[in-house]
Amino acid sequence: MTSLADPTFLESSRGSKKKSRTRLALLQAALQVLSEQGESFSLTEVASRAGTSHGTFYNYFKDRDELMAALVPYWVEAFAIRSAEEVTHADLAVRFATISARALRTATEAPELVRVALRIEAVQRALVVEGPLSYLQSNLIAGYKAGRFIGAPDDGTLDVLLGALLIAARRNVDGEANDGYSISVIQRLLMSLGIDHAEAKTIASDAVSSL
Repeated sequence: MTSLADPTFLESSRGSKKKSRTRLALLQAALQVLSEQGESFSLTEVASRAGTSHGTFYNYFKDRDELMAALVPYWVEAFAIRSAEEVTHADLAVRFATISARALRTATEAPELVRVALRIEAVQRALVVEGPLSYLQSNLIAGYKAGRFIGAPDDGTLDVLLGALLIAARRNVDGEANDGYSISVIQRLLMSLGIDHAEAKTIASDAVSSL
């Protein structure tokens, strides 16, 4: 059995850590380049931004498709760390507003993350299915069952809500919005779910100001 003090073990451990750092650097660089250029990005540019060679890139990813496949869960995790641990407030309308407010704030504070989401459909799907906004979907279903929201929690409703949030996120990324705008968007979304105008404004304001 190899000892933790064995020089070969230590060398192997250092090598493993270096490899992990290089892979992470490549993913971070890919995120930056994708946010700027879309899917037409150059792998050479990704390697350069990561501080490594084009040849070294292929020690970690065999091609562009494998890089993109690895980037989606990395992106979802990066977004989740910033914005969306599950909200557990008893009021389902407050949960909805808080999740929405966090997503819009992330668009302002980490625009490169949201630019990628706006460009890449696979990222958008992952965001809703397994990422932070999956809480939004489950929250809607719970809200309708509890009678807090009106209508039905179908795909059409979710698409409309997410579409509005993506448009609002784009404005935040482009620097065209502020907290007042985010409050207005969240208020209107709450009203579309049947929340009274005055209550929707209060909930939206509290959600944005609490960040």
